[in-house]
Amino acid sequence: MKSDRALLLLSASILIFVLSLCLPPVSVHTYCENRSVAAVFGVVSMTMFLFLVRNRAASTGRKVASGVGQTLAVLAVAVNVAFIIYATHLCRHMFDQLR
Repeated sequence: MKSDRALLLLSASILIFVLSLCLPPVSVHTYCENRSVAAVFGVVSMTMFLFLVRNRAASTGRKVASGVGQTLAVLAVAVNVAFIIYATHLCRHMFDQLR
């Protein structure tokens, strides 16, 4: 029987979510360069979501923790996709002004 890793996965998804939220304010002048970082955070978030879905929680508390982790992972993906879209728009606009 596989061990239940809901709390470990929850803490990892909280970390990725917080890092995803901190990326836009930190990258004030480096939006173009940090799109790849946001993509990596998005892939890690999707991986965390898949691990949380496959996790077999043993108790009700761990099932709730798994559900919260899944929600945070989905929100982290949404934040990273939004950042990539915004940064791409901003970078195109900045490079259009150079011409």
